[in-house]
Order: sequence, then structure tokens, then C-alpha cells
Amino acid sequence: THSFSKVKMGLVVLALVIGVAVAAKPLPHVFLVISDDLGYNDLGYKNGNKTLTPTLNQLVSEGIQMTSHYAFKLCSPTRASLQSGRYPFGVGFYDMDDKNFGDGFHCIAPTYSLLPELMASRGYSRHAIGKWDVGYVKKHCTPTYRGYETFLGYYTACTSDYWYHGAPGGNITFSKCGGIDFHDSIGDTISGAKMHGAGSLNGTYDQEVFTSRAVSLVEAYRPNDPPLFVYLAYHNVHDTCASDKAYPGRLNAPADTVARYATTKLDVWKVQGAMTTELDYGVGNLTQALRAANMWENTVLILQSDNGGPLDHSNNAPLRGGKGSLWEGGLRIEAFVVSPLIPQSRWGTQWSGLSHSADWYATIVEGIAGGSVSDTGPRPPDSHNLWPALMGSNLTSPRTEVIHRVTNQYFNRSLGDAAGQAIRVGEWKLILDYECSNSQVWQAWPELSSTAVPFGLSGGQTEPGTDHLRASSLSKLHGIHDHADPTCATGLPVDYHSHGVVTCCAKECGVCGVSSECQLPVKNGTACPCASRPGGADACCVSTIEKSGRRCADFDPPCIVHSTEPSVCLFNVVADPEEHTNLANNSEYSALIATLSARLATMAAGGPPLASAFPADVGPINATAEALVCAQEEATQFLEPLDWL
Repeated sequence: THSFSKVKMGLVVLALVIGVAVAAKPLPHVFLVISDDLGYNDLGYKNGNKTLTPTLNQLVSEGIQMTSHYAFKLCSPTRASLQSGRYPFGVGFYDMDDKNFGDGFHCIAPTYSLLPELMASRGYSRHAIGKWDVGYVKKHCTPTYRGYETFLGYYTACTSDYWYHGAPGGNITFSKCGGIDFHDSIGDTISGAKMHGAGSLNGTYDQEVFTSRAVSLVEAYRPNDPPLFVYLAYHNVHDTCASDKAYPGRLNAPADTVARYATTKLDVWKVQGAMTTELDYGVGNLTQALRAANMWENTVLILQSDNGGPLDHSNNAPLRGGKGSLWEGGLRIEAFVVSPLIPQSRWGTQWSGLSHSADWYATIVEGIAGGSVSDTGPRPPDSHNLWPALMGSNLTSPRTEVIHRVTNQYFNRSLGDAAGQAIRVGEWKLILDYECSNSQVWQAWPELSSTAVPFGLSGGQTEPGTDHLRASSLSKLHGIHDHADPTCATGLPVDYHSHGVVTCCAKECGVCGVSSECQLPVKNGTACPCASRPGGADACCVSTIEKSGRRCADFDPPCIVHSTEPSVCLFNVVADPEEHTNLANNSEYSALIATLSARLATMAAGGPPLASAFPADVGPINATAEALVCAQEEATQFLEPLDWL
């Protein structure tokens, strides 16, 4: 008995030692940072420092750049994927342009456990900051009813201005009823953010508002507090949702930041560059606060965009196309992870393993926090734990395929929805029901001028008495500022369409402004050289052709007008990431196309109905919900859930 007591005592001592060891290594803090509409070529380390992003460049050099990381082609479905760990369609977010109800009535069903709810089970303190865009019409759609303890931000796709979140010049919500979409909620108490008097957020640039909240969480942290999980979703670099009459110029940045882009030619790129630099400021202030609080050594910071950059104010070189498209430029996104916890041998490396936004769900919960994502909803997670691969224990990605988009009985062309399905398996990418000649655009950041170009020469505006500078995206510029560049000194494009397909440069055709003759393939008997520019023969697509339901092929002259018919596109995106060569017409790949098509059909068949939180009257506009939301906005001055009060 005596010897047994000794052994038992030894086990007790060993358990105490192990307990001390575990206590000495607390769970890491996790910051999931989302940049809105950041293009694949928009950070300085990729574009030759045409944008000024020294902090982000440095973090990439200390972390792991993920070169085959994917999101949905638009923002709301990507965010549903991040929160749920499922493909967007797996929780009913098929797209943002479905015809059955407005984007604002999307909502992840409460039968799914979201990322913050799983982090709560691991003892984390959870906070959401910035853009939500996963639904608001019912309380169970909003952040603090789905696992976050606090939320400072907005519910919809974008706000009306980067400075004016509330009256005067209040936020113009999608319902156009005047309610302010800016909130500061704690737990069960949903509250509009303070817009008047001391402590008002109105008039402060978005990036500063959101970064300040994240920094305050860090500064308030004490050693024995629960570890932090912070979802920080910046507005930068998305344009605003304001009408151009209300706020001419939907790209917004402070004057001193814009001034750093003196040799950038067009105002749109000056302000876009400054918005990207503001993102860099925000992440820089956050990481500085973490270091000052001695928290950085036990922090994991993840940054990704929510989709490819829109081509009317962003760049995705060397990838084809941009936001809203099924090309790599719309789907393959900027992403990296950085942490002192990652072995130094992995710092500054690229990881080409296949990954998707849904994977952060399992990576954070299982890989970083030591939890589990099993039994978290009616549909199993589409998420894979990437942490072992990122840490270097096995560089092979656990993911072998990405389902980009599906159509099925709930979402298809016959219902008025946009066509297009896409899948990547290994090196192969298949796109169905899509125009394979569409959007042959490989857009990089424009070259800098050898001398300074003053702001305001190409439509940019300064709000009187402020440091608020605004510029229109290229798709909007000519509608507001005809002949904005009368000397063509900046090479102003003439026209954009379909999410910013680049067209003929006015200077090359010898005219400026919005004259349609510059869009023609021939002017005064001379072929316009615009077809050799990015966008190619899209320049010949005059409005009469588009209105007839036809369009121009996007390859070099001659301009070939063809009907809008669905196509099959097959690319090897490892050998041809720019998607130059469509292999679908090669009979050698017929079996592969059949296999990938069958896989798409199988995955589509398992998709649920659309994720409507308010299915009372399905139609082109959910009129009942719209009316109720509008009435509540007028009564309360805030855009809030219908069961808020």
C-alpha cells in the first residue's frame, strides 16, 4: 500500500507539472482581418510599390503568402463561408444577384454553429468589427446573436461615405429610407452607434473607427483574460454605396494619404492607392498595439480579401478578370498568415496548396484553438484544417477541390438568375454556361508619371473645408465628368462595363470624353489601336450591339460580333494561371470535362434552398420585408432587425 501511495503521489506531482506547463502556454490570440475588394495585384510587394503598403509587405515577409487561396466572386457569400465553414451555396448564399429576394434578407440559418460560437466553447472573447453583410433582417442574423460579444460596424455591403456614417449626410441604406447602418452592439443589446455629441463616430474615417476599436480591445487586455478572437472586416478598399449626386466620387481617402501618390496619373488610382495605404495604416497600428502589449508573440494574424478586385478601381495581375467574374481574377485572392508561432523556416515563404475561405473555420477552431467543427450544422463543413500544412509538418493541402459556384433547382437561369458554374480540382478548372471569350483582361497597376500630376485633373474632388478627397471609379467617371481630361494627358479610358472591362483609351483614338466614335474599331478609315490594349476588342462594343443582346469577342482584330451563348471553358490553372488557353475544344479532355461536370452536378444537388430570413413573399423584391424595414427605419433612424424592438 505504501509503495502505491508513492506512485499515486508521483502522478499527482506530474499532473501538477503538466498543468503548470499548459497554463504557461495559453491559447493564441486570433485576428481574422478581411479587406474589402482588395485586388490580387494591389499590395506594394506585388506591384513594384506602386501602392505604399510597408506594413503589409513586412508581414508577408514574416509570414506565409497563400498563392492558391480562393473566395466567392462577391462579398456576402464569401463572408457567409468565413462564418459558417461551408461553401456559400451550402448555407443558401448562391450569389448576391438572385431574383427571389434582396441581398439584405440573406441569413445563415440558426441551425449552424458559426465560427465565434465555436471559439466561445474554447474560452475565447469574441468581437466583430466592420462589415458584416451576412444578414440583418432578424436578430438571429446579426453578429451578437451568433456568438460575438460585441459588434461595431455595418450590416450591408457598403456605407454611403467613409466619413459620414450618420446625420448630417447620413448613411443611405439600400432601402433608401434614411436609416443609419452603423451599430455598436453588446450581447443581446442591439444599438445604433453614437452619431451626435461627445464620442460621436460621425466624421471619422472608417479605417480609424475600426482600427481604434481593435486597438482598444488589445489595450484593455490583461494577462489572465480569455484569449481574443477578433474578426476585423475593413471597408477599405470597397467604393461607397452612395449615389453620385449625394457624394460625387465613391472612392474616399484623406488628403495627406492621397498626397503620397503624387506621380500616380489618374485620380481614381491616387485615391484607390491611398485607400490601400489606409488599410496598411490600420493593420500597422493593430500590430504595433499587440507588440506594445506583449501579445504579438502569441498571436496569429490572418488577412485575406473577400473577392478579386473590381477592374474599375483595382488590379489582379497576372490573373484574368476581376470581381463578379468566374475568372481567376474574381476568385483567387490576396491572402497570408503571419505569427511568431509559425516556425521561422516558414517565414517569407509561399504556399501553393489549394485553400478556400471556408477553411479558416476548421483551421482556427481545430488547428489553432484545439476545438472541433464536427456536429455544427445540418450540412457537414466544407472546411479543412490548414494549420499542419502552414506550420510545415505536411505541406500538402488537405483540400483537393474548390466548388466556386453551382446552379440547381433553387438557383438557375430559368428563375432569372445569372448563369455560370465553376469548379477547380487539382490543376484543372472548369467553367460551364459562361462565355469563354468574355473579359480577356489582365490589368496591372498603371505606370507612374516621371513628374508630379496634381489631384483633380481627372475628376477628383475635395470637399470644401475638409481633408476629404473623393474620386469616381472608372465605370462612373464619364457619367459625371464628361471631358474630365481634355488633353488626354492621363490616358483616361473611355468606357467600362460588366464590372470594369477595360476599353479603348481616348488618346489612342484621337478623341476625348464619351464620344462613341472612340469605341468603334475604325475611325476616319484608320483602325483604332485600342484592340491591342487590355480588354482588346471590347472597345468595339457600341451600345447598339449590346442592346441587341450581342457583344464583341474580346480577342484581337477583326472585331467579331457573336451571340451570347453559354460555353464550356477548361483551363490548367497551374500551368496557365492567366487563363489564356481554353482547352475545352480539345477532344483529349472530353473525359475530364465529363468528370468535372458530374462532380459539379453532385455538389449542386446537395445545395439547400436560398437562405432567406424573411420568405413571406418571394418575388423580384421582397415587398413585405422592404416595407417593414422602411417603416422601422423612419421610426428609429437606424437600419436594424425587424424584431429589434
